[in-house]
Amino acid sequence: MASIVQICNMALSHIGSDARVSSISPPDGSVEAGHCATFYDQARTEMLEPGNWGFALKRTLLAQSTNASDTWLYAYSIPSDCLRPLRILTPVSGVTVFTQDTASYQAGDSDSATFEREGQVLYSNEPDAVLLYTCDVDDVTRYSPSFTTALSYLLAGYIAGPILKGSDGLRTGDAMRERAMRFADMSATAAANGSVSTSEFTPAQLRFRQ
Repeated sequence: MASIVQICNMALSHIGSDARVSSISPPDGSVEAGHCATFYDQARTEMLEPGNWGFALKRTLLAQSTNASDTWLYAYSIPSDCLRPLRILTPVSGVTVFTQDTASYQAGDSDSATFEREGQVLYSNEPDAVLLYTCDVDDVTRYSPSFTTALSYLLAGYIAGPILKGSDGLRTGDAMRERAMRFADMSATAAANGSVSTSEFTPAQLRFRQ
C-alpha cells in the first residue's frame, strides 16, 4: 500500500518534477512538501466525494434530530464523517455486492427512500432511517490501487500551477485533473460491470435491535 509521501512523490513525478518529499506532516521544509501539504486533503476529499469507491462506503442507523420541516416526517443528524449521502435503505432495497475499488450504483437509485439534505440535517419520510454514504477516509492502508493512482493525478493537478507556474503550470494542471477523472471513471465502469445485486435487506428496526 502506498503512503501519503509516496502519493505525493507520484504526483511530483506526474508533472515531471525530479524533487521528492520525505514528509508533509509536518512539511520537510521543501517548497514541494509545502504545496503537497496545502493541497493533499482537498484532493483526497474531492476524489472520495462522488461516492464511487467501495472502501469509502459506510452505513449507519441515523440519530433523529429536531424536525423543523413541515414537509418531512423525520429529521436526522448527518454523521460527522459523511462526505455525501447516497441512499436511505428501505426494506425493499437491493443490497449491492461491491468490488474493492468502487461502488456500482449512482445516488438516486429507485430503491432509496426519498430524502433531502439541509446543512447537517437530513430529512426523510422513512422511520428508523439507515443511511448509506461516502465517508471520509484518511487511512491510506484502506485505499485501493486505482484510488491511489487517481488521487496522485488529482494532487498533481493542484500542485502543477504553483510549482511549474505560468501557462505550463495551468496546462499541466488541467491535463492531470482530466487524467485523474479518467482513472476514476474507468474504475467505476469496471465495478458496475462486475457487481451483483440481491433483494435481501433486513429492516433497520430489526437489524439494529439484535
